[in-house]
Amino acid sequence: MTKNTPKGPRSPARVMQLLELLASHTDGLTLARMSALVDTPKTSLLSLLRSLEAEGYIEVHNKTYSLGAKAFRLGNMINARMKAQSSFPSAVRPFLLALSRDSGETVLSGVLAEDGTHGIFIDIVEGNGSIYLSSVIGAQRPLFCSSFGKSLLAFQSVSFIHNYLENVDPVSPMTGIRYEISAILEDLEYIRKSGVSITMGDTVKEAGGISVPVFGAEGYILGSITLAAPLDRLKSQLNHYAELAHAAGERASQFMGYFLPYPGSKNNKRADGARARQS
Repeated sequence: MTKNTPKGPRSPARVMQLLELLASHTDGLTLARMSALVDTPKTSLLSLLRSLEAEGYIEVHNKTYSLGAKAFRLGNMINARMKAQSSFPSAVRPFLLALSRDSGETVLSGVLAEDGTHGIFIDIVEGNGSIYLSSVIGAQRPLFCSSFGKSLLAFQSVSFIHNYLENVDPVSPMTGIRYEISAILEDLEYIRKSGVSITMGDTVKEAGGISVPVFGAEGYILGSITLAAPLDRLKSQLNHYAELAHAAGERASQFMGYFLPYPGSKNNKRADGARARQS
């Protein structure tokens, strides 16, 4: 071994070796397996793995280690090929698939329309349950009453929100209910703090949605991820679904290069007190 060769598991080279190893094993690795693959004692690796876990670069579940959110963000920043795949729909689709798998519900992604008057759904992953969503791809949703729309509106500039609310007629196209501007502003404030937007029965009969924002590297909102479910399941699983959706939005944002604190990331009761409208 030469004088300039890094020694010990704490060397930068060993850190990168472990991250590369975990990246090549999508199902994760146990401590014993990693120890054998890098030819390093388990006791020596353990302290390094704990440090990486504490910083969010790896995660451990059932004694199996896998890449964490920060590792994915790092990969997104240094991988040149990511530029060719960085369009919003393709970039967030894996997170739609994971959220649908974990919840069993239909999950969608969408963006703000070019004219800034509504949101448009651009991708969908069908869930296991039954929910009727007619012509979803390309479907428009109001910004003032749908969970999807409000998650987009909440993170626009103050001037954008003011101009939008000044010019919109806040009547739900589904229920005919007229919304008070003060109530809309209250909802937007809650969404900015919690990162979660919840509505029930406002745009699809007997169904509701939980929506979360996805931010880009510059800190601006790129779009939204929505979990849609029948009202009975949504109500019974509200806290659980909100936690799953919030995690999906946070991970997708980190994947897109977002490095600021995600809204509501330290709030363990995101769904409690949610201003979900009942139909």
